[in-house]
Formats: sequence, structure tokens, C-alpha cells
Amino acid sequence: MKSRPFRFGMNIGATETRAELIDMVQRAEADGYGVVIAPDHISTRLGVLPLLMAAADLAPTIRVSPMVIANDYRNPAVLARECATIDVLSGGRFELGLGTGWIADQYRAAGIAYDSPGVRVDRLEEAIEVLKGCWSGEPFTFAGSHYQTIGVTCPKPAQSPRPPLLIAGAGPRILGIAGREADIVNLSPVPVGSSGFEAVAHGPAATGDLLETQLGWIHSAAGERVGEIELSVSIQHLIVTDDTAVVIDEMTHETGASAAQIRRSPHVLIGSTDEVIATLQRRREEYGISYVLFGHRHLDAAGPIVSALAGT
Repeated sequence: MKSRPFRFGMNIGATETRAELIDMVQRAEADGYGVVIAPDHISTRLGVLPLLMAAADLAPTIRVSPMVIANDYRNPAVLARECATIDVLSGGRFELGLGTGWIADQYRAAGIAYDSPGVRVDRLEEAIEVLKGCWSGEPFTFAGSHYQTIGVTCPKPAQSPRPPLLIAGAGPRILGIAGREADIVNLSPVPVGSSGFEAVAHGPAATGDLLETQLGWIHSAAGERVGEIELSVSIQHLIVTDDTAVVIDEMTHETGASAAQIRRSPHVLIGSTDEVIATLQRRREEYGISYVLFGHRHLDAAGPIVSALAGT
């Protein structure tokens, strides 16, 4: 299977002012990032969809994508309308990243029922059908267990047949749905030695042992369309250093993960700039991972890596 060209996303979710947004987006565009992304939280952070629309307006070549929309925060028919609007106004540069939603404290803060993982995945599966139906350009009727529409209409997106759909997840059911329905699959980290939001945000996400299993779930569900799926990972740790062994040794003591796990993790990059570039090239060759997402804190260190690999 021919490798896809590399593309890179920069997370602008920590932006607090217009000046910060301008700086982040323009730097990302100059370095060769193809996408700016932002998370979806019920918090003091700027709202994800207006933020991405502003970013698209500031950088006329860059694509924009929520990473990821929490499905339970919005009715999918309403979400379809908002996303189609961004796609039209950006000239077809929107990509929808979608997940179940998982931060219980934010659900409780907003008075949203925090159901079991199985129920949240059920809703996500129905929401995907509603989104695709609403983007068809025709009145759409749907009768599901969680969502119902009767001849609902929404603007037709600029992209044909619709904006690309990214689904993020870690387990077999969500990755199976992604294999059947998504254009892009983001392999979410499974934290080692800890749990919850802090683990995902700051842990080593050392899941090299699980990666091939995750890919197997996707491939099995995708069948013949597996070659059409773009694989993505979010980098939790980028440490550019000439003392790779020392950094990994320190991380093993901090996290309880083994050095082998940390080296294998698709969510960790440690080494010199040239070593990191070689690691990304090797992971693309071995696993097909070509869409790499960095955090805003990585902007300086990732710049030379992105400039060297974007589009190659």
C-alpha cells in the first residue's frame, strides 16, 4: 500500500486572545502545518467552532478541525448545520473530528447526563448517521433510539460529498465504528499506570504494545475501504534532545512505564530532530500513520520537523 504524504495539525485550543490566535495560526502556516485543531471543552477556553472559523479567516490556506467535538454536547442535526456553515465560509477547509465525550466533570458542570460508555457510543453511532444525512442536501428523516429527525434540512457543505470525518477512540467498538464510517481515524492514547484526564494529557501514553491490536480492529471493520482511511495520532510528549536515553530513563521513573513501551508509543517522540524525523518515517512505513497532531507547547520544537516532512 502506498504511503500517504505527511500532514500535521497544530492545537490552538489554549488561545485566549485574538493576538495569540493570530500568532499561533500564522506560525503554524509558515512552518507547513496543514491543519489547525482545537479541543471541545465546557470550560473557560474559547468555543471551538467560532475559534476555528476565525482561524480559517486568518490563514487562507490552512484547514481547520475540532479535535474532537464531544458528541453529547450538541444535537447532531444542529452540529451538522454549524459545520456545514464553516465549510462553506472557509471555502471547503473544514474537517469534523468527533468523539463520544468523556470528561465527567464537564458533563456534571453543564447538567448533561453522563451515561455509560456503551450508551455514549450508541449515541455517537446514531449521530454519525444523522450528520451524513443532514449533509446530503436533501430533507433527512431519521428514527433512532437517541435521535429523531423529520425532514430536517441544513446547508450543503462546500466539499463533496461532505467534509472529511475523523473519529477518535482507543477501544474495539469505537475503532470498529471508525473503520466503517470515518475518513480519518485518530488512535487515542491508553495511559499507563494512571487514569483520567491528567493521564491522557500528561502521561506517556505508552501503548506500543496495543497499537497493532488497535489497527487490527480498524482493518477488520473497514474491509476493502481500509486503504481510504488516513491514520492519525496526537503527540503527548515531544522532547528534542541529544540525550535520548537519559530522558527515557527519567520518564520510566516518573510514569512506571518501561523504556520499551515509551520508545514504541506512537504518542511519544524523543530524540534529536533527525531522530524524530526518522521515527515518524518508520511509523508511517510500519503502521501507516501519516497525520500527526502537535500541541501548542510543541510549536518551537516541532517547527523544523514539520517543515522537513509536510507533504512528503
